[in-house]
Amino acid sequence: MNKKLIISKSLVFIFVVAFVVGFKSIFGDENTLIGITTITATLMFLSKDLTISPIRNSIRLILLNLFIGICAMIALSNIWLGIVINFIALFTVSYTLCYNLETPMYFPFTLQYLFLLSAPVNIDQIPKRLLALIFGALFIMLAQIIANKNKMSKSGNKILISVCNAITSKIESMKGQSKENTDIDIESNINAFRKMVYDKREVEFYLTEEGRIKLNLSVALESIYTMLKVIDKSDDVLYIINNLEQLILDTKDVLEGKDIKTDLEKDIYEFLSECEKRNISDLLTLQLLDSTILLKDTLQELKNLKKENYNLVKSIGDIKNNGKIKYMSKNHKSLKFCYAMRVAITITFGAFITDLFNLSEGRWIMFTMLSIINPIYEISKGKIKDRILSTIIGSIIVFILFNIFKDTTSRSLILMLTGYISGYLKEYKHSTICVTVSAIGSAAILGDIGSLTLNRLIFVALGALIAIIANKVIFPYKLKDSNDELQAIYKGAVSDMLREIKNVAGGIKQPHGIKNLLIITSLVEEKLKVNNQILGINSYDKLIKEERFLVTNIYELYIWIIREKVNPKYVKYILDEINQLIEYKNEPIENTIEEIKANIREIKDLRTKITLSSIVIILKELRKISDIKIAI
Repeated sequence: MNKKLIISKSLVFIFVVAFVVGFKSIFGDENTLIGITTITATLMFLSKDLTISPIRNSIRLILLNLFIGICAMIALSNIWLGIVINFIALFTVSYTLCYNLETPMYFPFTLQYLFLLSAPVNIDQIPKRLLALIFGALFIMLAQIIANKNKMSKSGNKILISVCNAITSKIESMKGQSKENTDIDIESNINAFRKMVYDKREVEFYLTEEGRIKLNLSVALESIYTMLKVIDKSDDVLYIINNLEQLILDTKDVLEGKDIKTDLEKDIYEFLSECEKRNISDLLTLQLLDSTILLKDTLQELKNLKKENYNLVKSIGDIKNNGKIKYMSKNHKSLKFCYAMRVAITITFGAFITDLFNLSEGRWIMFTMLSIINPIYEISKGKIKDRILSTIIGSIIVFILFNIFKDTTSRSLILMLTGYISGYLKEYKHSTICVTVSAIGSAAILGDIGSLTLNRLIFVALGALIAIIANKVIFPYKLKDSNDELQAIYKGAVSDMLREIKNVAGGIKQPHGIKNLLIITSLVEEKLKVNNQILGINSYDKLIKEERFLVTNIYELYIWIIREKVNPKYVKYILDEINQLIEYKNEPIENTIEEIKANIREIKDLRTKITLSSIVIILKELRKISDIKIAI
């Protein structure tokens, strides 16, 4: 454990304690739990970037918090009305904040709803409670503005620079100057960067100018690295990588905010002229050349982009067809719907039991349900044993400590220390021990520890039992269901990307659409990797890599066409070949590929060679992916 981590964790803990204490002093003891869920949500949301639309997102958070607060008040007014309101509130929060491709954000808001059910206030205290909820929403947004204002430039650039370093290392290895450094996971790093671009979209569709340009940069860099790993050395390849080496250094300098002396426009003209003289016909070499040209063009754009225009959004194209993930058939379950229904039904039942029998500590039934019910069955199944065992251990620890230290000051210090230690614990079973100590200790700091410990154990066991049954029988959703849904999304996104190529070749431009589709495929790939790791399946790894290579080539072909790199003389011929991509149905394509390759050798125009090489590689990838799926 390094010194930097300890300092960071310590500062976060001090800030959390100070915030909760300050929140309590402003809004009173009765609203302290809102302060806890607010700081929890604030820290969770830092992984997302909400700064592109601060006003819109502030309003959304305020409305969500007010919805939660008002629903809790209505639900507490009548036990039978509570069944309906609890179901509506829990379903709405869970469905809205459970995502297919991103980290879900439902937990702090669902927990907040349960806290409000467990801590009702009098009528005269309602205004202060609503103000506390509004303040909580605004604080989340304030933290976003402070922490994430330039997230893509700070964290994103570091990721792209690390990819540049990997490419430099690979080039040096190919030239025999050093051994290649293979410590970096290129795909995961690029996916993390694209997630930043995905978060920072206007109306969840239009990319900022910084996001648009750097997304292209990420595609070019990843494609170059992939090509360098599989391409054979030749005179043409060595010529390209000699030019590429300086280009990568220039890219790093621009990302680091340095000025570069290279005249990119002059360089690219001379570079292309030499490549055309060489009459390159090898497919992979042409693709490396394509990616190098994309990197040069993109770097020129980034170099010329003024910082005040980083968040500029050009709303080009129609949002209605490409703005949402819509690739679901009737045969696939929805993660969001299954989870929302399971949580709403189960916790509503738990709340009803608590109210019906007037259980003073019945909230632990609901808290346990929330903790154990996970969107995916296999994950929730693994949590049950850890939850119960950790609760028993935590209860024993707090029982012993509170019987030794009986004054309020000592007990408060124990709780603060427990909260601090929990910041270093990654595993669920370990963090749950700390949660148990904090929860029982907070409730018993001025009362009888023995009865509270026993009650909590009973209610946790009851909540766990109900959650186990719910996970099995109420809209169960397994990793296989998740994979089926993700693959349906991926297949639909790739089909739409191919259609976008046809559209742009025909003069219809929708640049934001294909960029959204590209990012979606990256997020799906990352999710599939995690799922398959849990299942212990390695057979899909090759498929994911091939699909990623396919998607990159489709995107590069689109960018090539939209930048008017296609020679008008060959447009009709190229359109005919693109139609083959759209209409591909697993039929034999060997003759088509050989015909296109023959044309590549005959045609002298470099732009057309690159276009045709992309089409051939995409056709070959479609065929290869089809064969892999049959084998799996």
